Formats: sequence, C-alpha cells, structure tokens
Amino acid sequence: MHQTALDARHRALGARMIPFAGWEMPVQYRGLVDEHTAVRSAAGLFDLSHMGELFVTGPDAAAALDYAIVTAPGKLAVGRAHYSMICDASGGIIDDLIVYRLGEARYMVVPNASNSAAVAAALQERLAGFDAALDDASMRTSLVAIQGPRAAEMLQPFVDVGLKTVRY
Repeated sequence: MHQTALDARHRALGARMIPFAGWEMPVQYRGLVDEHTAVRSAAGLFDLSHMGELFVTGPDAAAALDYAIVTAPGKLAVGRAHYSMICDASGGIIDDLIVYRLGEARYMVVPNASNSAAVAAALQERLAGFDAALDDASMRTSLVAIQGPRAAEMLQPFVDVGLKTVRY
C-alpha cells in the first residue's frame, strides 16, 4: 500500500484509514455528521494525493492533448482548468480527468487513482509524433483540495495570489 505525504498527520489526528486503489487513505475522523457540518459551515481539507498527476509539456503540448482527449485544453487560458475524458479506440471511457493549463506549454492531467497508469500509457502512446513529453509525477506529487464557504479565507494567508479573484 502506498501512503501519502500526509499519512503520519492523518494518523496523528485519529483518521480511520482504509485501502483505496492501492493507497491507504483517510475516510473519516470524528464522524460523518461532524465532517459534513464542518465543510458546509467552514472548510474541509481533502488529501487527494492518490490521484494521478501527469504533466504534459513542450511546444506541441496543447495540440497533443487536443488530439489525445475529448476536449480542447489548448483553448484554456493559463491558470484555468476543465473537466474532460480520455477514451479508448472504440469510444469507451478510460477515465474522466481534470486538465489544468499551468503555462503556455505546460499542462497537468489528473486522472483517478485506479486508472492513472492506464491514462498515462494512453497519453504516452498518443503523444508520439508531437513535440511534447509526459512526466508521470504521481508518486512524487501531493495534491490537496480545500472546500467550504470559508476555504478561501482560511487558505489566503498561505498563498501570494488573491483567492477571491481565482476562478475554477
């Protein structure tokens, strides 16, 4: 079982850990009702480090991703993200994804944990012929999400960008 970089902290906080897609993940701390209330009234932090983090870079990164998945990430503005899918040759869905445009020629594709290897393999195959490279950083990258009505307020002291101006 893989463990996220936050594993020791989860355990110290009393998380109930379960196996999920090859990872030990926290499923609950104090109880579902308390956690639901916290996220609805303030904020909750979720460890998503089990998800894949696939970086596609290079002069043809936009064209390669436009070819490889069902949406057009090349049309995203830098700093934006959108929901997408990657399909197999018969049109069946390999996985749903979130695609982030991090720079002019740098994207991050986030597949689900259980399909990360399959998505990486499909992307690697589809990048052939493009001046673009795939870096599967899944095992060396942590990913967290914070959500709730006070999320921006609570996160603001830790970042240099005005969070009230950030769109999805």
